Amino acid sequence: MKDKVDIVVGICTKNVEDTIEGVIKVVDQGLNDYFPEKKSLIIVSDGFSKDHTKERANKTVTRTEKMVLDQIGKIGKGNGVKTIFIKAEEVGAEAVALVDGDLSSIIPEWLKHLIQPILTGYDLVAPFYVRHKYDAVVTNHLAYPLTRALYGISIRQPIGGEYGLSAKMVKKALVHPLFPAEFGIDIFITTVAACEDMKIIEAKLGIKSHDSTKDYKDPKVLLVPMFNQVTGSILDLTIFYKDFSKRKVADKSIERIGIKEVKIPKEVVMDISGYINDFKSGYKETIKEKNFFLPEEIIFSLNKISNSSGVEDFNFPIDLWAQIVYYGINYYEQKRDRKEDILEILRILWQGRLASFAIETKDLDVEQSEEVIQQQVKAFKEYKEKMWQ
Repeated sequence: MKDKVDIVVGICTKNVEDTIEGVIKVVDQGLNDYFPEKKSLIIVSDGFSKDHTKERANKTVTRTEKMVLDQIGKIGKGNGVKTIFIKAEEVGAEAVALVDGDLSSIIPEWLKHLIQPILTGYDLVAPFYVRHKYDAVVTNHLAYPLTRALYGISIRQPIGGEYGLSAKMVKKALVHPLFPAEFGIDIFITTVAACEDMKIIEAKLGIKSHDSTKDYKDPKVLLVPMFNQVTGSILDLTIFYKDFSKRKVADKSIERIGIKEVKIPKEVVMDISGYINDFKSGYKETIKEKNFFLPEEIIFSLNKISNSSGVEDFNFPIDLWAQIVYYGINYYEQKRDRKEDILEILRILWQGRLASFAIETKDLDVEQSEEVIQQQVKAFKEYKEKMWQ
């Protein structure tokens, strides 16, 4: 492609034959509705789909120029995003938007809110969705409270999936030594923007519905690998930016624009007993054998939780979870060769905290549940001052 492109919209895909055509059509409509004077390009970056995703993407008719590419490197969303970024740099794009290929809730207005701020001087547009209290479980119980505590930025969904990025932000990401190959790409984008003094804004996009949510019912399908990859990136980035993350930071308010009318999100079903059982079995089989960084008083508390008799008696306190996360970060700085053990321990204990949150909020609405999440933010801030200085 010889002519310069103003806007690139990248769609990462893997086995999403049921949704990709609809996503492409909405993206095409959004670009034509809101940016008709701009030269745009849709890039489908496919992660080696085994179904008809690529075929359907190629056959979808668009007014906007479109290309369907195999992503570079191994399977992983990060490599899919990198493929889009490289092509965006090649064509000189001023603005780049990322959307997932499994979306069922995307509307043309999303494109306006992801792209317009970039064209007016922002470097990153982070998404803000109205989500069910049991959705965004890695976000709510680790990525959000920790990002808020470490870097002071009030981005509510730092691993939201949909982004708008400036050419400056894309360039910074591509040359970064920690560009991840897999799920960690979203927290990487947010953290780099926060630590590299990028101009950030949030876009309210309403409801996010996507096919992968159904896999939350069985944590092993999606949430376990997602947790490991996201948390692995968080650990690496925390140490890489430790001069920033160890500072005492004030909350940096982020302006929020976007869709005003909000619908009620669909219910996300969570198997609380399943999470408790996974926590208990993982704790008994793994943590006593592999733990090297949690002190005796923490283990004493965990033993009591592990020996609880049923759902009604299960309680994994917020303060305990916050301390555990900082112990993991501290020891990772000293023993990076044991990263996999730290991740496994944190993941098992996260399942316990997640189950406890589900029990605590069982009869609460979205706003009341959000208050519990904000209590976690407060705990992460408090223990940062005590444990990560």
